Amino acid sequence: MTNRNHAELAHVVDVNAKRAEEVAEEFSCTWSESLTDEVLKSVDAVIVASTTDTHFAYCKKALTAEKCVFTEKPISHHPSEVAEVLDLAKKSPKPFVVGYQRRCDKNYRALRTEVRNSLGDVRMIKCCSRDNPFPPMAYLKTSGGIFHDMLSHDFDMIHYLSGQFPVSVYSVGHAYKQEIREMDDVDTVCVTMKFKSGMIAVVDSSRISAPGYDQRVEVFGVDGVAYVRNIEESSVQVGTSKGFVTPKAQNSFPERYKETYAAELAEFIHMCANDIVDEPETIDRHLILGKIADAAEFSCRLKREVLMSEVDELYGKPHVKYDTADSA
Repeated sequence: MTNRNHAELAHVVDVNAKRAEEVAEEFSCTWSESLTDEVLKSVDAVIVASTTDTHFAYCKKALTAEKCVFTEKPISHHPSEVAEVLDLAKKSPKPFVVGYQRRCDKNYRALRTEVRNSLGDVRMIKCCSRDNPFPPMAYLKTSGGIFHDMLSHDFDMIHYLSGQFPVSVYSVGHAYKQEIREMDDVDTVCVTMKFKSGMIAVVDSSRISAPGYDQRVEVFGVDGVAYVRNIEESSVQVGTSKGFVTPKAQNSFPERYKETYAAELAEFIHMCANDIVDEPETIDRHLILGKIADAAEFSCRLKREVLMSEVDELYGKPHVKYDTADSA
């Protein structure tokens, strides 16, 4: 850290030596193929943006060295590893942040303000999350599946807006794409969640979206309703005798959240420079979010509602594949 609001890239780690060297040359820093103790001694903070199956080891090593840590989600696909990292994070004097970037988006922050000030008791939240373009299969095979990879963002957003976690989850899903079916996953899902307060939340998600990156939220309360709609490629509308034509939604998440990712990183740097740490309950939510994603997946596989109270027990049950007869 060079001042209270500025940081410099000191070192890059990548198992691909050629790529690591190229990035190091671009940013005038050092590089290596692994995160060594010597590297950790030379930095104040570690940003983990590697493949999902490597997050746990990097987070554990950086937290053990008492470094500031920002990691993309998930921490791990295994609940015991998530719990281990969260325990280290809560004991650390340095900030630990998991990259749910929508919490830093100006639109969702404005929505949250309206939810608190204008809508009264929240009765229903609807999230639509449809990806574009279809992700590379090499990525999907290490992503942890659609519930952990995509819908975990929506589960976090529902908590961000309502402050609540569900008591039960019911999911249905379908695999339209053969490659998805072969990796025992689904590509189109709908999840319904019930909450102790009576609130209901619904998430529909797809790996494809022809009109562009489709991500919308509606919050319905006793006193009103509020929305976040898609960000379009431009604000131009053309009207003719045939009607009005509106622009497509932005192509994908790098365009939709370009400013948000920058804000997220700036806020993490501010936390590092000022020794700001999250409250334990904010850190602990990541374990609960993982269990919600697991409950949604269990429900889809078992074809029934899953109570959050039974998720730990279901971890020990034999693995049930998605019913491929439904996806034929």
